[in-house]
Amino acid sequence: MIDVLLTTSRVLVATALALTLIRLVRGPSGFDRLLAGETVALGLIGFILVQPGATESRLYIDAALGLALFSFVGTVVFAHFFKRGDFDD
Repeated sequence: MIDVLLTTSRVLVATALALTLIRLVRGPSGFDRLLAGETVALGLIGFILVQPGATESRLYIDAALGLALFSFVGTVVFAHFFKRGDFDD
């Protein structure tokens, strides 16, 4: 039963990532692409956090935490540049 739940979780997260990648490529504005990039990072974090259920390795949790930290800092930096107007839409 756990294997079915893990497989279902992986498929759902992968589907969400695929749809978000479409928004990242086709986004009508730069800010939409910024939000899609943050959502992709969150989807990857979710995908990484599903792995400890199958392998019971703590390494995945540490990797997800590091990715979340870098993603947050990167989003804040890009939002700051958008606010200043250094990037064109």
